[in-house]
Amino acid sequence: MAIDAVGVAVLKHLGSNEKIMKPKIFEQEQIARAVELGLGAASPEQIHLVAADSTSLEYRNKIDAVLMQG
Repeated sequence: MAIDAVGVAVLKHLGSNEKIMKPKIFEQEQIARAVELGLGAASPEQIHLVAADSTSLEYRNKIDAVLMQG
């Protein structure tokens, strides 16, 4: 679940089609269904992104901001 949500956040950050960009991340059909079933993270606050190094910290922060916005 967390990987799917972060993947959608990356797509939103890069710019994608309307089906990805319009709904909030946890309103995406498959993610919402997984939450309904109690599988994995149920909100962005339950996902903790870790930067591999100081170089990737800026990108991690951008993706985290998108994730928190939905």
